[in-house]
Parts: sequence; C-alpha cells; structure tokens
Amino acid sequence: MAENTFPTKILVLFYSFTGKTAQLAQYIAEGAKEITGAEVSIKQVPELIPDAVFENKPELKKAKESFAHIPVASMEDLTSADGVAFGTPVHFGSFASQIKQFIDQLSPVFIKGTMVGKPAAFFTSSGSMHGGEEAALLSLMIPMLNLGMVPIGVPYPIQGEGGDFDAGSPYGAVYVSGHKGDKEITEGDKKIARVLGKRLAAMSKVIKYGCVSFPECQFLSTKYE
Repeated sequence: MAENTFPTKILVLFYSFTGKTAQLAQYIAEGAKEITGAEVSIKQVPELIPDAVFENKPELKKAKESFAHIPVASMEDLTSADGVAFGTPVHFGSFASQIKQFIDQLSPVFIKGTMVGKPAAFFTSSGSMHGGEEAALLSLMIPMLNLGMVPIGVPYPIQGEGGDFDAGSPYGAVYVSGHKGDKEITEGDKKIARVLGKRLAAMSKVIKYGCVSFPECQFLSTKYE
C-alpha cells in the first residue's frame, strides 16, 4: 500500500479562556503534521460564559478574539477522528467546565463504543508551577478511559535530559504562563507539545492501519463478550 494511502485524521480539541491553551494547541498540531498522512484540524469547544462578561473586560475580549477564527467542534469532528488531543486550562486543579459540558454529551458515543481503541493525548496551561497542571491532565484522562481511548504521554526517556526538555510532564504538554499571563511559552514547552502531537499521530496511524497486518489488534476496538 502506497504511503499516501494512509490518511490519519487528528483532532486537536481545546478550551481556552486567555488564549494560552489555544497557543499550545498550535504546537501540538505542528508535531502531529510531522507524520506522513496526518490530516490535522484544530477545533475549540463552545464557550459557556456570556459574551457580556468579555465585553466588560477588554483584555479578556482581546485574548478571545485572538483565536476566534478557530472553528467550534461538533460531535462529528470528534467521532470521525482517528486520534484526539484534548486541551484545557487548569481550573481549581481540574479541567474546565466547558470541556466537561462537551464530554457530558457523549453518552451515545460511549454506548456505541465509537472512540474505543483510539489514542488520546492531553495538554494544559496554568498560571503557576505546581498549580494543578498534572492533576488537570490526569482528571481529563478519566472520561477518555471510560470512552475506551488509549492515553498517549511523553515519557521521560523520550523527553531527554537536556535543558530543552526541562518542560512538560509524562502525562502531557504544559504551558505555565504566570499569574498575570505574561510569561512567554518556552522552547521546551513547544518541543514537548510537538513531541506529544507527533506521538499521537504516529500511534493513531499504527492502530488504524496496523490491524491490516495484525488482525489481533481488532480486539482493542471490539465489544467483549
């Protein structure tokens, strides 16, 4: 089978309040595109906060407008993907309610087993180091495990030992922007995000097309008797 006949759909799905998670999403997508055949799309979940809140806060409004061009995701965007990266800001040590609201609509997807066996990666932004990033990443994994998805991380041996890799987490990519949001994303943060995106796309491709050569892997996405 020719290389160009291995298209793999990757969805980078996020919620962002100040634009930091949206920024990290771009680097996840960059990494995913490094895998031949990867068809990468970036989408955001719907906002639940009324527009009036942003109208009264010019800085937040400006931040929202910076990624307003990114389309809002549909259920079809999610279910048609071969692999998904989920991104969220840290909200009190967990993931944002906007992501939760999107996930809570997935009961039909859960019942049908549509996402079973598909890889999932995770990324987050926070205002402070040790401000709940890893807790947010781990909490976001839980509903994806319920959906039958396969978590993809960035293990330390892959991160490396150099200064460029003094970033991220085994559980996903992290961007700490500071309490005032004035810290720029580091080269290490970008690198970890790209590595995570590339690992997600690679594993999605392996799982999608590996079953042609290894029928045993179909066990990963079938209902168990």
